[in-house]
Amino acid sequence: MTFYIQFIMPLLKERALLIFEEDVIDVGVLKTLRARIVTQMLPPYRYDGMLTIDGELLLFDGRDILNGDRLWLSISVRSMVDVHIGFDDVYIGRDSKGKRYQLNPIRIKYVGDSTSDKPTTLYIFPEYKGLFRANSSEEVYKIIMDLKARVMDGTSSSKH
Repeated sequence: MTFYIQFIMPLLKERALLIFEEDVIDVGVLKTLRARIVTQMLPPYRYDGMLTIDGELLLFDGRDILNGDRLWLSISVRSMVDVHIGFDDVYIGRDSKGKRYQLNPIRIKYVGDSTSDKPTTLYIFPEYKGLFRANSSEEVYKIIMDLKARVMDGTSSSKH
């Protein structure tokens, strides 16, 4: 009898930086984050970790740069109510001197499993490359949107 093990690779796995809208709104937290981030022109972020897109899930496993606590997120593509690339009226994309950041985040609003009906908004900066002031937001955005379209059309082959 022969057994075969099939390894299913995730669609994406790369380093990412993340911040929640609530951290952007909190002036004290934002000021502390700006003081801790030493890389010039890097937008404020709170979590540094690995972003994985696997099946119908967006997964993030990272550390809080303020206190070292672990953050583990699992967001179903079905729970995403809004996905855009770029900054918005809350996270304006400028430093304290008014200079525009060169990186664009992926902005995701999703409804979690909590009792609150209010969506949570987060901003993800995938695969930051400091030397080139670049990231892979456009590519990751396309992957998320393609997956979201397949899931909503019912053509996803995921068994999650």
